[in-house]
Amino acid sequence: MTIARKSKEPILPPAENTPPLEIETAISKEKIEEEVSQSDGRNILILVGVIVGLFLLSLGGFTVYNQLTAAGVVSVDDLHTQNLQGELNQEEGYVYNGFSFVKVDGLWWTELNKFGTRLKIPLHFGPQEVESIPLQGNLDPAFNEGGKVFIAIDPKVRDKYYSLALSELSFNVVKGMDRLPVGSCTENDWACDNRTIISCQNNTQNQPVVELALSEGSAKIEAIGTCLKVTGNGYDIVKAVDRLLYKWYGVMG
Repeated sequence: MTIARKSKEPILPPAENTPPLEIETAISKEKIEEEVSQSDGRNILILVGVIVGLFLLSLGGFTVYNQLTAAGVVSVDDLHTQNLQGELNQEEGYVYNGFSFVKVDGLWWTELNKFGTRLKIPLHFGPQEVESIPLQGNLDPAFNEGGKVFIAIDPKVRDKYYSLALSELSFNVVKGMDRLPVGSCTENDWACDNRTIISCQNNTQNQPVVELALSEGSAKIEAIGTCLKVTGNGYDIVKAVDRLLYKWYGVMG
């Protein structure tokens, strides 16, 4: 499974004169998490557009914090420095495939270089927590073509973990792939007016698609033509999304 990305070399710790590129603060991310836990199908689709809008605002000069602080004392950058020097325990931070990961306020943070700019990435699970989630199948190279990726959801689902997985995915499609996430549905529903109906099984035009599906079985990621189907239940679907994102970022194979 090969997913194109723009940069492969992490830079840790980052240069002092290089400004960070961030979409939103962890506080705002948590606010979105609270909001989506009560969303209906239509609001979930609207959320995708909101996430993209936040990204565009940030590129246009939207002021975001430079250093997140833990207890107002230690910044994420300081924690990365301590981590690389071996001063943190495994619950606080570790180095994975050359990438430093530190945990702050319930999120695992790492950094990499993108177009010469520091990109700070907060996800709910670190790579050690998602290693057991399999990536199956061979992804058609056409998935990497074009400027859009269809994010296909089941409009009948009312599940806070599903919504959290969607928000985590949509943020990072923009950051990690420089592509626009397009909210779509796997089947017709009142919440899907004027939305594309598409899924891994219904993709006659071979569009690039990521489909989120709830399942009682084990979490997994399946490549089906130009579609990636992310399956899981509860926090496992969030873990599966994070596993896919680490593949995109080049943190995991």
